[in-house]
Amino acid sequence: MMLTCQTRCMSGGTTKTAVPRLAVIGLTTSMLGMAALPFAVTGTNLAIPLIKEDFGSSLAALSWTLSGYSIIIAALTMLGGVISVRIGTLRAFQIGIGIFVASSALCAFAPNIAFLIGGRVLQGVGGALVVPSSISVALVGWPEERRAFAIGVWTGAFPIGSSAAPIVSSALITGGQWRLVFAVPLLLGVATLGLSALIRGQALFAASNEPTDGLPDFAGMLMGTASTGLLALGLVEGNTWGWLDVKTLAAFAIAALLIPLLISRSGKHKRPFLPVKLFRVPTFRIANIANVSVSMIGMAVWLVWPLVLGGLWKYDAWGIGLAMSPTPVLGGGGAFLSSYLVARFGYRQLLSTGAVALVLATGWFMFMVQETPHYWTHMFPGLVLTGIGMGLLFSFLNAAALVDLEREDFPAGNATFSTGRFLSGAIGIAAVVAMISSGGNSPVDPFRKAYGFLFGISIIAFLAIVLLWPRRESNS
Repeated sequence: MMLTCQTRCMSGGTTKTAVPRLAVIGLTTSMLGMAALPFAVTGTNLAIPLIKEDFGSSLAALSWTLSGYSIIIAALTMLGGVISVRIGTLRAFQIGIGIFVASSALCAFAPNIAFLIGGRVLQGVGGALVVPSSISVALVGWPEERRAFAIGVWTGAFPIGSSAAPIVSSALITGGQWRLVFAVPLLLGVATLGLSALIRGQALFAASNEPTDGLPDFAGMLMGTASTGLLALGLVEGNTWGWLDVKTLAAFAIAALLIPLLISRSGKHKRPFLPVKLFRVPTFRIANIANVSVSMIGMAVWLVWPLVLGGLWKYDAWGIGLAMSPTPVLGGGGAFLSSYLVARFGYRQLLSTGAVALVLATGWFMFMVQETPHYWTHMFPGLVLTGIGMGLLFSFLNAAALVDLEREDFPAGNATFSTGRFLSGAIGIAAVVAMISSGGNSPVDPFRKAYGFLFGISIIAFLAIVLLWPRRESNS
């Protein structure tokens, strides 16, 4: 099977450049693997009440079914990028998917809470290998002039998975069977492994063999993994332990000590763990700055909305998933059309429009949230605006961060961007949990405070994009 695309010749005419079948298989394989990851988060979140009822576990134990995955994938994704380069990106991708499939099966058949937590931790390990290696798998066989198109399509995978996960997971647990939520990532993972077996003999996937560059920065690996892991641990567990608890403070203090040492060391080492040189690329640097605010909002709203719909308005699981569906549907649609939209309007215009939509969305929720259910007038418009904003920001920032990098820098660049996304999401979730837990004079006050915080963060994202993004973009 061959696809064709139009490229302009020097003479002004057009010729058809063949896109080989292998390129389509590689892109499809990578997208399936990335689309499976959101189900590991959303499905577990929605299934917590049923898991508690089934195992009779404490809330402290149940919290580790959520935080175990989040902490591990945040801590190990950068290391996963280093491993991908050393052993070959296809091999790393297949190992990661294999671990993810096995751990999803462990979660689905877990006899007790300890096995479920273990499965969730292993899902994080698998995801930490899949995320950085997936971009190289997606680009195998694509002509250089179509690289931006392939990146744009690939970045839609995670948002599309995030779009489907709430609706599918809600439908699966409506019958009271929480174990079924792990069947979806399991089946997607198996399909991904099967497709990956069709990819053969590409030099792109060869393990790195650069003896003249010296050994990798093993001390930097330790510092980076420990610092991101401790930072994620403090953010995820801070509300449970207490923000002034010695464990929380120790996690933050050690991370704060290690991070500047890591940055300093990475600036001098020939093969650093943290790719500081990539931050000299303007689009990579600014996309990562904006990614902090966007990810804080993008992760936090998926906690706030179910609490409003289920806790305040008394929707059931299926009703919650259906009510939230406008946002992921619009967001997934924007991601699906990302390549066309970038070619038509450019990153700056799209990202600025998305940031405006996100400011309007969070402002709408802050002023319109009410104790009495009025979905179509009080919530639906905000969900539509959020869908537009996230559709123009979540995947587009990821593509913009990578599009001006060299091909060999993709694993490290994607690992850096994704680690920032995971950690920023943990910050956003921790902040809104603290605000909602603080209570108020009425049941709606905690949610209005949380939305007010997200409104402020959305303004920061808007300013970062409008003030910092290059006005003249490259032709990548």
